[in-house]
Amino acid sequence: MERPTENELMPTQPRAGSGRTKKPTPPPIAKQPVADSTEQAPDTEVTDAQLERRDIPSFSESREARIAEAAYWRAERRGFGSGQELDDWLAAEREVDEDIEKRQRR
Repeated sequence: MERPTENELMPTQPRAGSGRTKKPTPPPIAKQPVADSTEQAPDTEVTDAQLERRDIPSFSESREARIAEAAYWRAERRGFGSGQELDDWLAAEREVDEDIEKRQRR
């Protein structure tokens, strides 16, 4: 059997829907105007409680896993400095237990 010549070969066009075709370029995104730095934002008071506790959803079912997650986030907020691990854990236990009580009251 003879090999086909170069002129007899099938064209190498990609099949429709094969994902090999060039995708159209999306239109450029219009830039939003940047707020002038001289404009003042509304006064918002930031309290220690807001800095201390940040509601981060936990998808864990067990109390211990939720406590571990909360303790981790507390340690992260303080830069993972050593010597306060127990404080992080105990505060996380209080937070989780308060959350469990709130959910049970509903």
